[in-house]
Amino acid sequence: MQKFFDWLEEKLMPLANFFGSQRHLLAMRDGIVSAIPLTIIGSIFLILACPPVSPDNLTGIGILDNLLLGWYHWANANSAYLLAPFNATMGIMSLFICFAAAYSLAKSYDKKAINYSLSSVAIYILVCSPVTDGAILTSAFENKGILLSIIVALLSVEIMKFVENRGWTIHMPKGVPPVVANSFAALFPFGFAMIVLYGVSLICQLTTGQLIPDLFFSMFENVKASVDNLFMVSTLTAFENLLFGFGVHPTTVVGPILDPLELINATANAELYAQGLAPTHIYTGPFWSFYTALGGGGATLALAFLLLRSKSKQMKEVGRIAIIPSLFNINEPLIFGLPIFLNPIMIIPFMIVPTVNTILGWLLTASGIIKMAVINAPWTAPAPIGAMISTLDWKAAVFVLALIVVDAFIYYPFVKMYEKTKLQEEVEEAQIEEEVNV
Repeated sequence: MQKFFDWLEEKLMPLANFFGSQRHLLAMRDGIVSAIPLTIIGSIFLILACPPVSPDNLTGIGILDNLLLGWYHWANANSAYLLAPFNATMGIMSLFICFAAAYSLAKSYDKKAINYSLSSVAIYILVCSPVTDGAILTSAFENKGILLSIIVALLSVEIMKFVENRGWTIHMPKGVPPVVANSFAALFPFGFAMIVLYGVSLICQLTTGQLIPDLFFSMFENVKASVDNLFMVSTLTAFENLLFGFGVHPTTVVGPILDPLELINATANAELYAQGLAPTHIYTGPFWSFYTALGGGGATLALAFLLLRSKSKQMKEVGRIAIIPSLFNINEPLIFGLPIFLNPIMIIPFMIVPTVNTILGWLLTASGIIKMAVINAPWTAPAPIGAMISTLDWKAAVFVLALIVVDAFIYYPFVKMYEKTKLQEEVEEAQIEEEVNV
């Protein structure tokens, strides 16, 4: 077994080094992560605007029903005002992510990031504009345009960097304020990138009769369908936790595949819910945060509870330190304190448990027993609360509690095996200390 893990480490570490330093993947990650506060704010206003209750769906509890009906009528009367912040955040999410991804990539090249990011957003808007009347395809600013906006951002930065590195810029005389000089220096790189990418857009329109976003969306749906299913999501979940166990953070490898999918699906569900329609996507950011990664990567919340009962002093102490962060889905104290990192015994359940959680969560959601997530609750929310808020379904909280029990049963035999090893180590250490004292 140890030889197998040594072989995996040998093969995975070069992969980790590559993905961990690949600036385009990091820019993609930064672009998506930077949008999280916007999705949370948008989700708050969505909850206010669309209460999970109607006169036909009440609890039967007098005081509670009066409060819920009051909320319902107030939301209906003020829906336009309440949905405006939602539309200003999640409704144009692609623009924000385009800006952030371009900023991150330009900064990694030590360029004037603000100039590059603003230019990239302008180019993306232009790419979304038909040549006939200059109107803007606003649907490309929504969730489905996220991946395309990232691609345009990365291409724009690379083209502008290419131009700037060859000195094809306007050089202002000495004495001109740096802000003014920087603005003029970005003029030609921006213009060149705009001409190139808008030229590609025009060729696309003249040859196919469609905008680049329209063609991209149709192709992306096929790619998305091949990933957005139980088999692929559960397989990628197992793989990313295997990588995590060897020190490769999953956001650098699997993140570029799953992170956009989670955000696109979550935003799409929110938009459907805002329109009074049923959500259609099972796999979302909240699904991953509160089911798959219950307590953090590897779904280690149950493990933290088990460690509190360990006979090993070290393991029990790790459990005491890790339990509070684990309740908020932060488990680095467990991963590096137990450790799980490069631990052949604990890596196995670290892979299995989140995969089981994914399968169970998917099946119960697909069957309609648990509602799909429509609210992008903060990933640091305690899982039962976060799951209930995200789905607006109390059964999701019950399911999370059941998952903790299931996860504990899976982790338990591996904890006992590792505990046996640690107890032996502690006995040997005590004997050495006793001999030294004598």
